[in-house]
Amino acid sequence: MIKKPDPCSHLFPVEHNQTVCTECPVRRLALFHGVEEKDLAWTQSYRSSQYKVAPRKEIYREGRTSDFMFTLYHGWVAFYKTLGNGKRQILRVALPGDMLGFQANLNAVMTHSAVALTEAVLCAFPRKDMPELLRNNLSVAKRLTELNARDMNICQTRLVTIGQQSAIERIAFFCTELFHRVRSIYQQPEAMEVFFPLSQEDIGDATGLTKIHVNRTLKALREQGLMEISSRTLKIHDLKALEELGGFEPSLIQTYSLY
Repeated sequence: MIKKPDPCSHLFPVEHNQTVCTECPVRRLALFHGVEEKDLAWTQSYRSSQYKVAPRKEIYREGRTSDFMFTLYHGWVAFYKTLGNGKRQILRVALPGDMLGFQANLNAVMTHSAVALTEAVLCAFPRKDMPELLRNNLSVAKRLTELNARDMNICQTRLVTIGQQSAIERIAFFCTELFHRVRSIYQQPEAMEVFFPLSQEDIGDATGLTKIHVNRTLKALREQGLMEISSRTLKIHDLKALEELGGFEPSLIQTYSLY
């Protein structure tokens, strides 16, 4: 018998000390947030494993099938599409607690690609088991709807910024969004600097700008005393002014704050 290739052969299984749902520090952000304590062992039975992925490695690829959906336990991941001219458009940046690989047709090929921006740890759930899980636990189905509605809202608002705003407004919006999300995830509402592993190329692919344009715009934001990025850190000097420049409303990510 020919052995079927491991669909996650490009990932590294976590051999020891895998997390359990009852002790998971990101569960309040993730799919199983609303599950009662007594049911967590049952929901965890749907997780096949945990995997590690190295920085800049693909998790799944557009146009190919994926046997798994994932919850991002640790790290940063970018969702992107590759255009006909070879350019990349980053659709969204996933942070701890976010779902990776969910789409309307679970049997279809992936509509986008996912790449780790940092070292990441993923909780893997077989796609074939998800319909059963959603049928048997309404709190999980409700939570999935909430997370997707939030992500759709963020993506729609970012689409407006890319199509209608200037370069400095686009980057102000993009950086402010990630800044607020990171602060909410790590419950640091007073922090004015956060870890920020994106390169200028990543920022350009997310905002529709060239690397040279991104460099000039970041310099302008720094000179205006609004923000700066250095040593993989985003420092905000005037949050209110940056929000106004980018047209960003903190309520856009309120799902992170409510749970």
